[in-house]
Amino acid sequence: MSQPKSITLSQDPKGIAVEWDDGHKGTYPFHFLRKACPCALCKGERTPLSTEPLSLPVLPNMPPTAFEAKDMFKVGRYAIGFRWGDGHDTGIYTFEYLRKICPCATCSR
Repeated sequence: MSQPKSITLSQDPKGIAVEWDDGHKGTYPFHFLRKACPCALCKGERTPLSTEPLSLPVLPNMPPTAFEAKDMFKVGRYAIGFRWGDGHDTGIYTFEYLRKICPCATCSR
């Protein structure tokens, strides 16, 4: 599995730029990362006994601040997390997940 050599802020687009140890480089816009949040809440996980639909705001109805990263933090040696403008901070973006969802033209094919 590839590991990041560096993770830096990107200004255009606003997000992060990751240089991987195999030489690949990917830029992840914050808007893209927020929509790809891997937490149970964002993915719609619910208790097995529940038959009611999850009553959460859907992404198009989220405030613009929900897509602004206010803070980025390490999670052990295997992931990063973000504190978004709406206060959400439970998504753990493992390095494996980040590499898998790389939005660059090469990886998107």
